[in-house]
Amino acid sequence: MNTKAIMVILALALFSCKEKNANIIEKTNENNLVENKVSRNYKIVQKAAQGWISGKGSFFDLLDEDMVWRVIGNAPYSGVYKGKKEFIEKAVIPINDFLSTSLQPEFIDINASEDIVWFQWKGTAKTIDGQDYINEYAWKLKLDDAGKIVQVDAFLDTYTLAKLVE
Repeated sequence: MNTKAIMVILALALFSCKEKNANIIEKTNENNLVENKVSRNYKIVQKAAQGWISGKGSFFDLLDEDMVWRVIGNAPYSGVYKGKKEFIEKAVIPINDFLSTSLQPEFIDINASEDIVWFQWKGTAKTIDGQDYINEYAWKLKLDDAGKIVQVDAFLDTYTLAKLVE
């Protein structure tokens, strides 16, 4: 093989290695960005949950004004609420009207992946007729780049909720 051919082969091999290394570096940077986003979102939700549980804040402060909240199920208040205001006025306030005490949250779990954070908690309160209201919730929260919640899928025992509001 002549020297020129060997030089071309070496140049191609070096170029190929450089491209592979660039792809590895790019993939590493992407992974770090995703990891940082996951960590940031986890911490945002965890801090809001801790504030809410300790009575020093409202979890709903994280909601973007234009968020979409979807209550999964086939019971009263199941459905889609478009915007923070609609959700508070048409779901939160009417449900709270059936309670004589504030809903007390108890932390169960938080898990994060990319822009999604799952928050699982248990709520207890007294109803206006003196009964115990106990329900477990799992909220799938989608956060935007500003750390605001823009979409929620809320899972809960809708039978228990239906009994509360009947």
